[in-house]
Amino acid sequence: MKKVAIIGGAFRFPGTTTDQYWTDLLNGRDLVSTVEADRWSHEAFLHPDRSHPGTSYTFAAGSIGDVSKFDAAFFGISPREAAQMDPQQRLLLELSWEAIEHAGIAADRIGGTDCSVFIGMASADYSYRVATDLGVVESAFATGNTASIAANRISYIFDLKGPSMAVDTACSSSLVAFHQACRSIVSGESTHALAGGISLHLHPYGFITFSKASMLSPDGRCKVFDANGNGYVRSEGGAIVLLKDYDQAVADGDRILAVVPYTAVNTDGRKQGLTVPSFRAQAELVTRAYQYCGIEPDDIDYIEAHGTGTAVGDPIETRALSEALGSRRRADNPLPIGSVKSNMGHLETASGVAGLFKAIYAIQNRMVPGTIGIDTINPAIPLDEWNLRVVQENLPLKSSGQITIGVNSFGFGGLTHTSCCRALKQPNLLNPETAPNPGVPAKEPGRAKRPAPLIRTGKACKCRPTAYRLWSPHARRMPCVTPLVNGLMR
Repeated sequence: MKKVAIIGGAFRFPGTTTDQYWTDLLNGRDLVSTVEADRWSHEAFLHPDRSHPGTSYTFAAGSIGDVSKFDAAFFGISPREAAQMDPQQRLLLELSWEAIEHAGIAADRIGGTDCSVFIGMASADYSYRVATDLGVVESAFATGNTASIAANRISYIFDLKGPSMAVDTACSSSLVAFHQACRSIVSGESTHALAGGISLHLHPYGFITFSKASMLSPDGRCKVFDANGNGYVRSEGGAIVLLKDYDQAVADGDRILAVVPYTAVNTDGRKQGLTVPSFRAQAELVTRAYQYCGIEPDDIDYIEAHGTGTAVGDPIETRALSEALGSRRRADNPLPIGSVKSNMGHLETASGVAGLFKAIYAIQNRMVPGTIGIDTINPAIPLDEWNLRVVQENLPLKSSGQITIGVNSFGFGGLTHTSCCRALKQPNLLNPETAPNPGVPAKEPGRAKRPAPLIRTGKACKCRPTAYRLWSPHARRMPCVTPLVNGLMR
């Protein structure tokens, strides 16, 4: 059975940085704040009454801050075109470059190959802002605000010849994109693949519509598996991973962050309601995935659950995990589960890849960060009966041997994704000094230690990132995000 290696990655997650991310999770930090005040007028669109028209009862959110900065010249894009581009496209270009760089590959060397691109995204917030003044629309607006182009532009900029497409399955989008990328590599269609997802808060529409559906937590927290779970928190961010055939990655001496033996996707079909999850469909998918891999339930070290903190979704997912895995484990070995949404909220279309990065870090560090914010386990989740364990404190994993972590991701239309990630008998892969790559020969005994070379990477460019305001030139209640800069926007 062919496996896929994750050899690089990059992310922007709310309330943290790449350097601080793992420390923040281990320290149990709450990374949720509120929507940036300059995205739109909170006074105009916030109202405590859910029935009040045109408003949301909460703007609690995980935010990544200023999204206006972009070095257009670095990517060969004119300032005029950059101004018409959805910031989601801008951020995806940055993440793709960083993921390739993180893998130790020069961007020009991957150009011309059949590397594929699969991006999970759904938001059209940026185009909603322009709806108030269609006179600002120029020729670059169509490509700048079309989901397919978000993937196609990456292929264009980096000269990638493999399949290139956007995937929208709501909150499971990024991991369904990841699934498609893995299948593209396993089938031989692609040698490499960039996969991930993006979600930014650029218009109040999303908050308003989910507020009317009572899906958002009035308390502004994802209380995962908690008795007081009353909805989720909308958060923003994005992430990209670079994938490669595992055997080829070993042969090429690539640093391998994690190995993916299998991914699987299904849909609920007809059920109680369109947005109500199906316990049976989830259980069948998880069972099939691990049986196909030949992984015994007792060999699974942890499951990163979808876990949004909703009164309906959490009990259904945990019951499915019990049916598929927990009930098949030894009684003295309950299945550990948790969710990064307790720390940073729900990144919606990018939420799956947020869980994937938590799994990658857990594999590399042989440690699972605790799920925070739980006072009392939801009584609809009988952990002892279902042979499950919610990881509420940092959980050390075995110090040697193979680690297996699963990642779940669900869309509210009924599409379910599950992945299995593994480290193959390796120590901490975050530190190359202590983690020899399986594809690199061991040092010869007695060989003199030589100074390590200093490597600097980057594209030769004298330009600096420029701020591009978010369009809302004549919206009476939605002021511009950043000042007009250098006449880039009229």
